[in-house]
Amino acid sequence: MRFILIISSFFLLFSCAKQRMVNRLEGRWKYTKILLNNGEYVNHTEVYEFTGGDKDEESGLPFVIYGQDTTHGTYKVTKKNVIQIKDDFTQKEIDWLVEDRDDNSLVFRIEQGVVFLDKE
Repeated sequence: MRFILIISSFFLLFSCAKQRMVNRLEGRWKYTKILLNNGEYVNHTEVYEFTGGDKDEESGLPFVIYGQDTTHGTYKVTKKNVIQIKDDFTQKEIDWLVEDRDDNSLVFRIEQGVVFLDKE
């Protein structure tokens, strides 16, 4: 009986952590720069917009990138610190490993390097 209670508590905590991440992401974020794996910084001027909602949606929540072109997609929090982004046009999925976050900034790792976002 204790084992079932411990497992149930774990799933509840994990579920709450995913919903907190969705709530924190909701809104507009300015993509300011990326630190490439070779140590070079590259500045950006795109804006990422995350729509909030229920974390349990299998299809993901709306995600838009405003830059030279507007790109639509979806996102979902697959693990406590992993955000999965899916581009609607190419259907390509990218995992973001969140390394640091607070109310006004988000830092995550992708294959090319480390990305920095600031809340608008």
